[in-house]
This record gives sequence, C-alpha cells and structure tokens, in this order.
Amino acid sequence: MRLAKINTPEDGNRFLQKVFIPKFNEKFAVIPAKDGDVHRPLQTVEKKNLNHIFSIHEIRRVNNDFTIQFRNTWYQLTEVQPTTVRPKEKILIETWLDGTIHIILRKYELTYAVLPEKPKKQTQQPIVLTTHKLNYKPPVDHPWRKFKLGRG
Repeated sequence: MRLAKINTPEDGNRFLQKVFIPKFNEKFAVIPAKDGDVHRPLQTVEKKNLNHIFSIHEIRRVNNDFTIQFRNTWYQLTEVQPTTVRPKEKILIETWLDGTIHIILRKYELTYAVLPEKPKKQTQQPIVLTTHKLNYKPPVDHPWRKFKLGRG
C-alpha cells in the first residue's frame, strides 16, 4: 500500500477492491470441479456427538487419590465407574459449549464430585476404581497355573 501511495482508509479500500483482490484471485483462484453445494449431510452418529465435537479438549492425569485438578478446581472421581480407573492414567476433560465439564476415559464418561478445596492426604487409598471385584482367582486350568519354574 505504501508503494501505491495510499494514505487514507478510503484509498486503501478502493485499492483492495480494484487492484489487490483481482490480482490475488487471478493468481490463486481454482475453478471448482462441481457447481453448487458439495457438503454432505451429517450422519446420525455425528448429530449425536456434536457436543463432543464442539468442545474444548484437555488432557490431565488422575492423581493417586483419584482426584483431578482442572482450572483451579478439584474433582473427586466416585468409587463406582463405568470402566477401570487407575492412578496416573491420562484422561480427557471436555468443556462443552454450555460450560459443563465432562471427564472421559476410554470413551466412557466418568462420574465425579466437585471438591470445595484441595483434598488432604489420606493414608489408606483404593488401588483402582472399577465396576467389578478385584479379588479375582484364575481357574485351575488357567495357563498361569500350568507354568512350572525350572523348565528349560
């Protein structure tokens, strides 16, 4: 614009419309393969996931006491979850357009409670949060029971 000796906004707008935009379009414009609107309609699954698609995604880690800190707020995961949760796991926090927070792990939404302040250290903490019992014993014919030390 300086080289074209343009000093006022009105001259700048005239230069853009009569000189710059036509030259730019001549250099970079591409003729479309088809005329008209070529957008495809949304699928049913995509319509259901619009809140997840248009959300702000951030990664956090689960602390040893199953708390998560996000934007100066502490969230405590509840004891029963739709999937197994272990400390130090990476989780996805979604902030939806309506401002709500959703905590996602392996495509499951975790349940939580908002804590009023930073939690105090506890001495006894659960190892994992899960939907099933943790005291699993393999059956007698399980391959682990057939392994013998000293074979070789």
